[in-house]
Amino acid sequence: MKWRWPPRSVVNSPHSQSQKPRPESQKSLALQALTSRLRTGERYNILDLGSSVGQNVEFFSGFCGKLYVQDLYDDLVSFDYFSSSGEVELGKIYSYLLPFSPGTRFDIVFAWDLFNYLEENECRGLMKHLATFCRPETLVLSMISTRKSIAERPAKYRIVDSQTITCENRTGIMKTCPCYREPQLARMMPAFKVLNSFLLRRGFKEYLFSFAPQVNY
Repeated sequence: MKWRWPPRSVVNSPHSQSQKPRPESQKSLALQALTSRLRTGERYNILDLGSSVGQNVEFFSGFCGKLYVQDLYDDLVSFDYFSSSGEVELGKIYSYLLPFSPGTRFDIVFAWDLFNYLEENECRGLMKHLATFCRPETLVLSMISTRKSIAERPAKYRIVDSQTITCENRTGIMKTCPCYREPQLARMMPAFKVLNSFLLRRGFKEYLFSFAPQVNY
């Protein structure tokens, strides 16, 4: 069976064909909480699941040991999968797209707004795969939309400083948003507990998660 990542529903709205909004600058309380946990002089392995942004690489250089950048959403939507059994095996897909060596361990994962673009089982499969490469208390930063609709693809985030980011939508086309709440997030990533959550006025809730390896999938 040939399989392509399923398309997401698009909202028919007056704004669907509008021009892309300009990047917005905003405070990120989750980023501030994350950086406050970093110890002076220590180097951290970082996984960024969003777009490659030079400004972010420069920011990470102050505390990064190894940096891995993988625009996972773009890889997923352009990925063809062949299955002889007729079933989609998410574990194999993530292992192919995120082929880290067995000894790889991440201290920080920037998921940005990726979870808004995955179904529950897709997110659960992703976090199960990433759990293999996390240390106890690995931090995961995520932004969950509380709006009924969001841009058709994830935004591009740039880190200005330890408490400020800019958000650039890469399309003016809108789609339905799953609006995940904490009970759903707990099912999607049971090995990760919420450390902090911050409700923002612009329609997002920021989360900082911590990996708890005693929890099994």
